[in-house]
Amino acid sequence: MGPIPEERWASYEFVDEPRWVALVGLPNNVYVGYISNEPHTRAAGRGAPALSLRAAHVQDTRRALLDAAREVFATNGFQATRTEEIVQRAGLTRGALYHHFRDKEDLFRAVYEEVADEVGRLLRRRSGDHPPDAWSLFRANSEIYLDAASSNPAYRQIVLIDGPAVLGWDHLSERSDGPTRKIMEYVADAIDQGTLDPQPVKPLAHLLSALGVGSAMYVAHAEDPAAARGEISRCNERFFAGLEASPSHGARNSIGSAPSGPPS
Repeated sequence: MGPIPEERWASYEFVDEPRWVALVGLPNNVYVGYISNEPHTRAAGRGAPALSLRAAHVQDTRRALLDAAREVFATNGFQATRTEEIVQRAGLTRGALYHHFRDKEDLFRAVYEEVADEVGRLLRRRSGDHPPDAWSLFRANSEIYLDAASSNPAYRQIVLIDGPAVLGWDHLSERSDGPTRKIMEYVADAIDQGTLDPQPVKPLAHLLSALGVGSAMYVAHAEDPAAARGEISRCNERFFAGLEASPSHGARNSIGSAPSGPPS
């Protein structure tokens, strides 16, 4: 029994209206409906309202498309990817794809946002009774972006290589506005803490943000991303050292090294 196509779901009627249909996953993301007296809660958390049959089907279909697209985009790149390959890998139809996404670019944008947000969730935040100083936190978070550029194939291909080409540099700049504002906070705090010498905050924050993006791009486009990461890290170390105040003006509580890239 194959899956009910998304675009034909409304034409199917089930007996015994109060009952629910449990979606049971089979290979290739195929789902088969079974009548049950219990509400469908597989995708809902404890205490959350149960998903309706249609909502569960929509969620499962979208998730299958995003997962398949991520694999294909990361392996082939945007230009070489065909939508037929994505729907085949997801075990769905082209109609289901275009029900959820306008076109291949719209699907790519959704995958891009997920991959970028996953890396953003890895960033360290200032918390606890003894948070690290602002400059150390900036440098530690900068290292996370370089780690992603050198060791995360999906982030490297989808966000750094294909992202600017498909979505435009303006899209990347829009995402960078938030981190740039955060860098301004870090720079201002680092000056107050004596880690950096007094200087204009806004231009330095924009310079650091551009340096981070450029460093990540250098790593992503390199033939050997791991080697490139080491090279750019050493360059950034020398640059950052020139910005820091002398020890008499403040001490740095280091939690990381080899920075580059905007923290969130």
